[in-house]
Amino acid sequence: MIALLTMLAAASSTGQPALQPWSYLVGHCWVGEAPGSAGEDKHCFESVYGGQHIRDRHVVTVGGREVYAGESLYSAKGPDVIFTYWNSLGGLGTGKAVFNATEWRFSGTIHATADGPEQPMAATWRKVDAGYEVLDEPGAKPRLFRRAE
Repeated sequence: MIALLTMLAAASSTGQPALQPWSYLVGHCWVGEAPGSAGEDKHCFESVYGGQHIRDRHVVTVGGREVYAGESLYSAKGPDVIFTYWNSLGGLGTGKAVFNATEWRFSGTIHATADGPEQPMAATWRKVDAGYEVLDEPGAKPRLFRRAE
């Protein structure tokens, strides 16, 4: 019986209805330009605990060397999606992610480093035919993320 339940849980990439929009990303790694064109940013999404949460691990590399890493955990809280983000600099962020048709809109606060001040953060990810675009700042050029080979 436990084996059957485990197989059923593994078959679903998102067990929570609020997390369904993430099924587009789950099970794949996506590569794009790092902020400021400094290198490559790679995000890998996976289902956690049978789709009860979604994990996004990302690594920024410059010249083939890892210079920064971070991880987000997305969780359903009723109809809402909340996230917790932590990074290799000791930073921590929390907030809310709202999906609307073809976009994820993120808002919250972040301490970029362990002793850094709390700052507001906002970003938009937009689904496109080739993958998804990230808009980190108003007026900034979108960064395109494509599935990694």
